[in-house]
Amino acid sequence: MKKALFLSSILLLPLTGCDVFESSKKQIEEQYLSQNSELKEAVEAIREQGLAAVSATAEKGSVAACVAKQLDGDPMGALIEVEGALQDGADLSKLAETIEGLSDQEISLESIPQLLQQGADTVNYLRTLLGEYDLSELQDKVSQLLQDGQSQSQDIGEHLRGLVEQCQ
Repeated sequence: MKKALFLSSILLLPLTGCDVFESSKKQIEEQYLSQNSELKEAVEAIREQGLAAVSATAEKGSVAACVAKQLDGDPMGALIEVEGALQDGADLSKLAETIEGLSDQEISLESIPQLLQQGADTVNYLRTLLGEYDLSELQDKVSQLLQDGQSQSQDIGEHLRGLVEQCQ
């Protein structure tokens, strides 16, 4: 009995670890946003209503309007809609390489396992960005981002925080 309990505990530990990292990223993001209530309200509004809706309806001169403008002007700005993205340490240039490597023919059932190996966050980011742009437009924007030399060494969270912090 003790052996079975010990064995099941060892097998379940890695499965619970994923949730711990995911929730800790969200908790750290919540703590970061709690330091500035206007930024928190702007990010929450964008996540609830969408970036385009907040851009169109936010009062001029408000923090929400500024945040929406900053994010809307950046190819990776749509990632703000993913909870925990402000604290994600994933390499932005690797995400850009993944996007650049996609083509209409590559998005198939055969390519899904390869994307999943890169991580659930990567798949979630791709889904969010492809909801905002079509594939060729996204590839062009990412290519331009890399050519301009912006954010090649930054992580996703640092990049997004840099955009929203310009509105403080």
